[in-house]
Amino acid sequence: MSYTEEDRGPIKIFHLQGKIMGDPETQNMCLRLKDMIAGGVNCLVMDFGQVQWINSSGIGAIIACLTALRDHGGDIRFANLHHMTQRYFHLTKLETVVAAYASVEEAVASFAYKPASAEDQTVAALVY
Repeated sequence: MSYTEEDRGPIKIFHLQGKIMGDPETQNMCLRLKDMIAGGVNCLVMDFGQVQWINSSGIGAIIACLTALRDHGGDIRFANLHHMTQRYFHLTKLETVVAAYASVEEAVASFAYKPASAEDQTVAALVY
């Protein structure tokens, strides 16, 4: 498994490739995400367009990423699921807790702006 990162404003995108099997690279991805969360990132899109296969360890790593984000007020979206990944997400019911989109663009657009704090809400109210 390998991945590349992309920034679209406050939203981070992981473009995943290969086989997601809980290998060291998968673990490195989870550690990277935890570092990004510590830096204030709370929106992630996982692009599965180039994923060939995923097993239960890979699903576990994805769930760990989801949990880490949600524990810090963030969320995750899936993009470009194809037959194999969609099948595993259906079997594990992961599709019921994470929104999936046909493209990265749709997944990015699904994140609505929400102020991070009460102070930000006050500022936002003054601006509007």
